[in-house]
Amino acid sequence: MRKKKAEEKKTVMLCGTLLCPIIIGRPALFAAGGTLYRTSIVIALHKQTEDNIHFETKNTHYHLSMSPFPLAAMSPLPVRLTACA
Repeated sequence: MRKKKAEEKKTVMLCGTLLCPIIIGRPALFAAGGTLYRTSIVIALHKQTEDNIHFETKNTHYHLSMSPFPLAAMSPLPVRLTACA
C-alpha cells in the first residue's frame, strides 16, 4: 500500500464551531454550514488561536474558523449554552 505524501492531502476550509476540543489520537467533532462533521483520527494540531484552528487527520488538513464562539477551541471543558430569561 502506497502512503500519501503530506502535499497530496486535501485541504478543507470551513467556518464553524468545535463541539469539543481537538485531541490528538481522537476524531474531531465540529459543526459547519448546518452539518455535523466527525473526522478520522487527528494526527497533528498545527495552529490554534482564539478564532482559528488548523489540524491534520490521516487524509486531510482542516482549517476551521470558529464562529460565533471562538473560545470553544481553547476550552478544556465542554461548553454548554444556556438561555437567559
